[in-house]
Amino acid sequence: MMKLNHICSHKGIALGFLALLSALLITGCKKSPEKIDLSSTHSTAAETMAASTAAPSSSATAETEPASTAESLTSAGSSQNISTRMNTYSSGKVSIAYPSVTNLPDAEKTAALDALLKKNALSVLDAWEIQEAEDSLSVSCQVLSADRNRITAVYTGTFTPKDAAHPTNVMYSNTVDVGNVSDIGFDRFADPYTMAGYVLSGDCTFYQADDARRVQLMDVKNDTSLEAYTQMFTNADFPLDGTFPESFSYEDQGVIYFSIPVPHALGDYAIVMFAPDSK
Repeated sequence: MMKLNHICSHKGIALGFLALLSALLITGCKKSPEKIDLSSTHSTAAETMAASTAAPSSSATAETEPASTAESLTSAGSSQNISTRMNTYSSGKVSIAYPSVTNLPDAEKTAALDALLKKNALSVLDAWEIQEAEDSLSVSCQVLSADRNRITAVYTGTFTPKDAAHPTNVMYSNTVDVGNVSDIGFDRFADPYTMAGYVLSGDCTFYQADDARRVQLMDVKNDTSLEAYTQMFTNADFPLDGTFPESFSYEDQGVIYFSIPVPHALGDYAIVMFAPDSK
């Protein structure tokens, strides 16, 4: 009997060992999943998204060419942009470049926009009582942007009345609401009183002014009062209201630019720039 119990004991141990071995074998067959490196996947997805959602530039520059019908296109391929063509009014000693629209499907609106742009560009002739056979005026035009909402044109040049000792530098601008075929003025960009205070402050920034000219401009700008600047900016831009404005403004890529008159020695006008996001 003792021998039989001994044998049974050994069999029990063996059976237990086999059961344990089977469990280990079954567990070993269930491998844990390997970790996946997602860094390259995130990078590729981000690059793909950036490429697919990149917006085309909305600004374009129109270059004045000798021909009166020089073509100027805004960013090609964007359905939001429109094309402009440069024209030149030339009579006697007067030459003024101005844009017209070329690719709006609405012919009636195109004609109205062209008439408004031309009228404003040539308005200096009557405002300054220019005698085209005797006074010299040369004005070029740069279209800063043109889309189905706005057209922004900036005019610069020189005016030399008959027998004048020297030419006067001139600058004016025109921003047109395409949908309404109307002019957009200073108060659409900024508050005249607030901008008057900005001009008189130490934070005033001048566009394209070197250090020497900036020092002089920072001094002479304070010769005009807050009230005078406020009135100047209130009456800025087209449409004309009796007299030609002393100040013109426009917006380009979120920055507001506007002119103020300065002495001839400093260029006759200076451009102030104001970036709302930085103030």
